[in-house]
Amino acid sequence: MKGRGVPWFRIFLVALVFTSGFVIHDVRTHGSFQASSTAGALRQTGLMSLSQQAWSQGSYFCQQCLSWAERNVPVYYAQAVEVLGPVLETVCEKSRDGLVLVAQKCSTQLTYLRDNLPGFIEWLQSQIPDCVYRLLAALRDLLLLLYHGYVLPAMQSCAAALQQAWQQYVDSCNGEVTWDCTKSHLSNITQSSWTFLQNTTLAIKDWAVSMISRH
Repeated sequence: MKGRGVPWFRIFLVALVFTSGFVIHDVRTHGSFQASSTAGALRQTGLMSLSQQAWSQGSYFCQQCLSWAERNVPVYYAQAVEVLGPVLETVCEKSRDGLVLVAQKCSTQLTYLRDNLPGFIEWLQSQIPDCVYRLLAALRDLLLLLYHGYVLPAMQSCAAALQQAWQQYVDSCNGEVTWDCTKSHLSNITQSSWTFLQNTTLAIKDWAVSMISRH
């Protein structure tokens, strides 16, 4: 609010959070979207019928496109193979002949590179200072220390935690994992997630109201 321009992006985010929270709360309160106040408002303004018509037109257009593709794609593919097949074969043959010609022309350079590459590597190694090798060795030791001291224990802890969580899940299902038990756990997770979302929405709303009231 104290900036030079209007914070349109922040206003849009706050409005989006308010709108999403209201719609979710409305749908959950009335049990379904069709029975919610949001759907009623959309029906009164005509947006519901408009969106349904747009969805119907879009579905019809997609079905027409799919049927057209099923009828014409095989025909066009056969025509493309018939027309472009000889051209592609010629291009492949020319490319193969060109690669063979390049390999023949560069055989002398390749032989020279093969004969002189070991000497060049030895010369390059002799020009590198010893401090670089010591630095690389220290870096290798550091990576090994991090792996054995932190990464490997973390992976082991994660594996143990996953094993313990799975065992607790099996114990909560009385030793037998069934769909009813899984559905019950999913229902509890959904309820907890919904409660967290409601609390977060209320916290953001209170924060936004407090920020607006200050200014």
